[in-house]
Amino acid sequence: MKSRLVYVLFLTILFSCITSYIVYFGFVSNYSHRMFSRPAFIDLYGKGIFHYRVLSRYWLLGLDDLIDPTGRQFYQTTFYFNTFFLVLTSIAGVLLLHLPRTFRLSEGEKILYILLIPLVINITQFVLVPYDTLGYFFQLLIAYLFLAFYEKEYGFATLSISLLLVVSTLNRESSAINLSFLITLQYFMYGWNRRTIFAAAAFILSFLVTYVLLRMVIGEAPPSGPNALIGHLGIFVNQVGIAFWLVIAAFVHLLANDRQNRRFLLCFYLLSTPYIFLVLKDGILWEIRLYIPLFLGSLLLSKLDWAMGSAPDRSTGG
Repeated sequence: MKSRLVYVLFLTILFSCITSYIVYFGFVSNYSHRMFSRPAFIDLYGKGIFHYRVLSRYWLLGLDDLIDPTGRQFYQTTFYFNTFFLVLTSIAGVLLLHLPRTFRLSEGEKILYILLIPLVINITQFVLVPYDTLGYFFQLLIAYLFLAFYEKEYGFATLSISLLLVVSTLNRESSAINLSFLITLQYFMYGWNRRTIFAAAAFILSFLVTYVLLRMVIGEAPPSGPNALIGHLGIFVNQVGIAFWLVIAAFVHLLANDRQNRRFLLCFYLLSTPYIFLVLKDGILWEIRLYIPLFLGSLLLSKLDWAMGSAPDRSTGG
């Protein structure tokens, strides 16, 4: 069994690197060409909401200083950076799906899911940003820590997840989706009691305090300038993006094991309403990468073996 897992991990790492190379050097996005040089990147990501997404910006610039002192190969640095965290995301996905008695998946379905994760992430990278693959890694790592340790090592899981929520919020405010995922699991699998309420409060405070302090310390972000697409749901490409969201959500609904898993999905989406609203209000919706955090969370919830928890109603499905 261990040798098979090592083999799957090897194939996953190789597949992530290959598909990433194909996307970055076979398709070369013209859509986000403004970030293909270091000065343009600094100018673009020093404005608007990007101003508060400090972690990936500093890490990427630090990597560029390390491997490209001339600053002439910034696009290649972006490839190395995002591919590295895509590999970590894929590894986290493999470890998640191979947790014992956690997901109701056949071995063949696990392999398909493992292929699907890096493939879907790479397809959406016609918009090249520094924080997406890093954010996906944090998301799956948080899910792994909760599902692997929350019941057996409550204190370790609560503390480590809270710290990761702080770090992931330094990367991007969409880390709030982790709260939707965690609270959904806590409610349905363990019910509300002193332990779950304390952990949920720790998770929420970790996000909120980081979110507020970022804006207090950094100050008001310089305006990013007008964008004709933002906020216009009537524009065709935004409608294409909405259609993508709805179709993929419908497919995930079909993948759900049973009624209880569909309840997971409904609760997760309801708790993610603030993120969905802000994307609909301000986002460029044909940047379908905006849906991927929801996709990863719902993909896991659709196949979760909810009977692993200790909620009072787990034996009845109610």
